[in-house]
Amino acid sequence: MTFFDLLPERRLLLRLHRDLSIRVAADRATFELQRRAPSTTDVGIPLVRYRTAFEPANRLLAEGAPLGDLRDAAIAGGGAAGGAAYVLFLQRLTMRGIIEFPVVDDEGARAVIRPQWGSFVPALSPEDPPSGDALERFALVRRDGASWLVESPLVGAHFLVDDLAALDAPVVRRALHAAGFLERSQNRSDRRETTLKQWEFHDLVFSMRHRRGWHRAAYGGLFPFLGDIAPLPAAREPWPGRRIPLERAPPPNDAGGESFVSVHERRRSERSYDEAHPLTLAQLGVFLDRAARVRAFETVPVTNFSGRTAPFEISRRPYPNGGASYELEIYPVVQRCEGLAAGMYHYDAARHELVEVSADTDAVERYIHAAKVATAGVADPHLVLGIAARFARVLWKYRSIAYSVILRNTGALYQTMYLVATELGLSPCGIGSGDSALFARVTGLDPVVEGTVGDFLLGGRPRSKRPS
Repeated sequence: MTFFDLLPERRLLLRLHRDLSIRVAADRATFELQRRAPSTTDVGIPLVRYRTAFEPANRLLAEGAPLGDLRDAAIAGGGAAGGAAYVLFLQRLTMRGIIEFPVVDDEGARAVIRPQWGSFVPALSPEDPPSGDALERFALVRRDGASWLVESPLVGAHFLVDDLAALDAPVVRRALHAAGFLERSQNRSDRRETTLKQWEFHDLVFSMRHRRGWHRAAYGGLFPFLGDIAPLPAAREPWPGRRIPLERAPPPNDAGGESFVSVHERRRSERSYDEAHPLTLAQLGVFLDRAARVRAFETVPVTNFSGRTAPFEISRRPYPNGGASYELEIYPVVQRCEGLAAGMYHYDAARHELVEVSADTDAVERYIHAAKVATAGVADPHLVLGIAARFARVLWKYRSIAYSVILRNTGALYQTMYLVATELGLSPCGIGSGDSALFARVTGLDPVVEGTVGDFLLGGRPRSKRPS
């Protein structure tokens, strides 16, 4: 199916995305793309040089029309050359995600197709698909404003309907079938199907969503809520519990110390601990100082897609972080630590202090047990560092990639913790699972506001595993 195959098709219309309009530039040199309700700071995006023949076709495009009618409108004003140029113009707009395709029958528009891949061209299957063909298993139906949206990471377009019953309309089912939304009961035994059997729905959706090229959603550091919602401050508001000052790391001494290369080579996940000599409060303080303490605060100007600027507070810490948002918070859950009672604490990275969050030893035991289960029962750590994210610190800036940025930041913190623990002679181990619901119950925090995204085990390393 090519774009030019749409020329005789009457049941698939073309129109501009509902939020956009094409206007003649002030100097009449080009046609520009603008939002339908532009702000005073919006700047039109040049699309193509101005042609008189395009004006009637553009007016028709704003309402929606078959490709053949749009070409004929351009031919009427500019001849065959004008019609051919306009079809190529519409093809380029489609590849950029500017065109959407209403699907119509005798009752009017039944659905709207919005291409997500640059290569996607809508079509209708030659025949009605069998009634037993259902949506493929990775398809998702969800609300999108006043409409229902059908999407799949395996399909290059979204379908929008005002009424879910429209999905059963013959013309819509033919469009769904041609797009790849329907699957037959039998499966193909090729490498693709074998691999798809192993993907879980949420993993495949996440994989395709946070990378460019597979969707047309807003993407990157756009600061979409600038001027609407105030950003969270760089430092978390202090917990109200008992505060415990921590030991600071001594100044670095490069003379005669172990080289970074040596530390890096020795880095391993260690799941055994020195029960006779557990981790001490002083060691925990030095570890947190080197791995996560706030070094400085700074306020920088940020600008959103409309050109509006506002101040944004960032911080500097030992590990890298996307956009310097530093949304991650560390909650030591202590089972054994010399000089520190069992309980859950929050690490105040700005003040380099621990704050007691809960002294519930039953909750501590459950949290430690969850970590132990994550290591198949191998580890019984002295403490677990629960790593939580203040999600809005990242959501305020990024679109489409916010959660993936948080996970990358968590990985960067893991590696920093590994290297610091290795240099200090401790047993470190990052784990891939943890009980976020338990964390929410113990802290009373709303998991969509601040919730755990990682857990890191720590303890005193057995003497037999320390470097000689």
